[in-house]
Amino acid sequence: MDSTQGETGRMNEDGVRVTRIDWLTAIPSLRLVEAIRLGVSLRVFVPVLLLMFLAWGPTQLLGEKSDQMRGRNPGRGLLNVSDFELPEYLDVINESLSLVATGNASQTSAGAAALGLWMLMLGFCGVAAIRSAGCRFCTGTSCGMSASLRFSLESWKAILVVALLSWTMLGLLCVALRILSWAGTTTHVSVTAMASLMYIFGCVVLGIGWLLSLAAIAIDLCDGAEALSRGISYVLSQWLRVVLYATALCLTMMVCDLAIHRLTDQACVLATSWHGNPDPLIREEFRTAVGRTLDKFAEMICLSICLCEIAIAYVLLRNVEDGVSLREIDGGIKR
Repeated sequence: MDSTQGETGRMNEDGVRVTRIDWLTAIPSLRLVEAIRLGVSLRVFVPVLLLMFLAWGPTQLLGEKSDQMRGRNPGRGLLNVSDFELPEYLDVINESLSLVATGNASQTSAGAAALGLWMLMLGFCGVAAIRSAGCRFCTGTSCGMSASLRFSLESWKAILVVALLSWTMLGLLCVALRILSWAGTTTHVSVTAMASLMYIFGCVVLGIGWLLSLAAIAIDLCDGAEALSRGISYVLSQWLRVVLYATALCLTMMVCDLAIHRLTDQACVLATSWHGNPDPLIREEFRTAVGRTLDKFAEMICLSICLCEIAIAYVLLRNVEDGVSLREIDGGIKR
């Protein structure tokens, strides 16, 4: 007995040499970087291109309303709290919420209508893109473009319910903001300040919860109410991780935006150098057209990466909150 215990003690004292560390297992948040690989995919590009095509009209209309509002009351958007700029077609959230909160009756109506329409468009196209990215990330299998788009159309009830519930709760937040702001003008300015803070916090929670609900529909085949409830509960219960993932998303988007625009700027110079028309006006128009086209291409890539980040963030949050393995995805197995 004594000799056995002595040998065991000597064995426990032996050092263990670590020759390789699985960083993705040790720090799961690093898997968010895989969104760059998943985002540069034709299966994700097609839904994003469809979204950009559908959202062009509302974006132009909202841009005019937003310019009118800024002309009378210049200032930053509600959610634009840093120098980081969202992709143009995601920045519609910021513009819509700004119009709803600070505009007059017509601007509030326009902002609410644009926000509802945009949520539906991003819902259908986003579910298709997240479906492809989620299947690839969780199971390594590919979901074809037609299959992901067909799945999105089949999930129209869940997407519609999520959009309506989110839009209704945002409307209630706006009504509460208007009432408390009016009360603050007659009582104390601190009431208005707290109401504004409450509105921004509620918009952030609902906005992130709504984006995660799209991932719940695409990955776990949830219905509308369950998807939104799951998304909001993840934000509230895992708020520190959500902040970490949001920070990682912003940093990734900033780096990708810088790299992509550097490439597109060089491509614009190369493309315009071959335009030998001696008329300077025509050369400038050609350069402007090429620059706009390349900017749309950069926008498409950034938006694709952003949607893939949302898919990965949802899977990581589900792994922590529900203890579900990253490789267990109902949608990828059943369909």
